[in-house]
Amino acid sequence: MPLDPVPRLLPMRYQPYVWPAGVKTPLVARAQPLELDLGQVLDVRQTYRAFRRLDDAALGELMWLACRNRSSRPSAYGPNQESRVHPSAGAMHPIHVLIAREIGPWLRYDPLEHALVELPDSSASAGASRAAAGSTVELAHGTLIGLVAEPGKTAAKYEHHESLVWRDAGVVLGYLSVMAAALGLAFCPLGITGQPYLTAQLPNAFALQAVGLSVVGGTWVDPDER
Repeated sequence: MPLDPVPRLLPMRYQPYVWPAGVKTPLVARAQPLELDLGQVLDVRQTYRAFRRLDDAALGELMWLACRNRSSRPSAYGPNQESRVHPSAGAMHPIHVLIAREIGPWLRYDPLEHALVELPDSSASAGASRAAAGSTVELAHGTLIGLVAEPGKTAAKYEHHESLVWRDAGVVLGYLSVMAAALGLAFCPLGITGQPYLTAQLPNAFALQAVGLSVVGGTWVDPDER
């Protein structure tokens, strides 16, 4: 039986994963508040499996509402501790979000700069991930979202950290689901993790673990008509 996580008596220093540099595409932050009742959003939230193409503006809104960084502070563990819009065990935030369009490489969402960063030489990995996702749901023009964990970040602060990493992945998935509903986007979590093809072409991928795939698509209803 797995042991419960406990904070370490002494911090374990961890060197954060260094993501490959690539072409960066800034995303536009959402400037206007969501004029929606949270209870109403939760009432209408459901899984949709018909996906229209998602443009950068809609993707930027989704990432801004669900995944952005609000502030960071130095820590004794190596990585900065962060305040994002979603919670994370010990503020360590080990979950990274990758994006795969219909064709092309993985794009990493940078929560500090609210931008997409192309991961060089990852087109085969993105294609394999879309093929695996396509075996469970018809992707059509949908955008694939891959969740990649960096367990070493959480392990730096907690003994028996494993369940915390999976719970963090679930939190990110839940926030994406609710914010997609708030924006009127089609969203479908998948039962597969994306391991090993999601990280197959990344350097030093032993430090990473695929922990989930989902699909998001363009507007299925007009949020202003709710």
